[in-house]
Amino acid sequence: MAKVVVKSKVKKVKRKFPVELKAPEYLNSMSLGTSNVTDLPSLVGKCVRMNLMYVTGSVKNQNVRLVFTVTEAASGLAKTHVTEYEQIAYFLSRFVKKGSELLEDSFVVTSKDGVGIRVKPFVVTKGTASTLVKSALRAKARELVEKDASSKTIGEFMSSVIVGKGQNEYRNELKKIFPLKSFEFRKVSVEK
Repeated sequence: MAKVVVKSKVKKVKRKFPVELKAPEYLNSMSLGTSNVTDLPSLVGKCVRMNLMYVTGSVKNQNVRLVFTVTEAASGLAKTHVTEYEQIAYFLSRFVKKGSELLEDSFVVTSKDGVGIRVKPFVVTKGTASTLVKSALRAKARELVEKDASSKTIGEFMSSVIVGKGQNEYRNELKKIFPLKSFEFRKVSVEK
């Protein structure tokens, strides 16, 4: 009997090469790591979730998670922008104590460059407040955020949120209505 020879097909493997991911300019273009890809266009639109502590190098920022989305990739370098800012839940829960009120809201604002932003503020009062005062605080917070977002581009707005400058300004305005313990953003995300 003759032997049957079976030829096996050789799989061609596409070669991967590293692409460095860079943070936006307002985060000093820090390196977010590398990604191995076979072709650059497949990297556009990919998301990287990272703790703010690793981006800034400060332990004080360990309660914030950021989502970076790749916008453009060329010659071994990929530029990103921040599409989500989120406070870790256990950090926010330490502000709410007995005798204080928690106010939350969720709304969409439009930035100067026409991008929709979903904002979820988190307000804690120093004492118990009436329903009328809570409504006034929510309305004033919404008005302040809408006014601020409409005067800034998406990058400028996210930069002020990450640094905490925006939260301090809003808290100082809202303290005129009722004493506050804190004003934070639970989540700020770019609408798709």
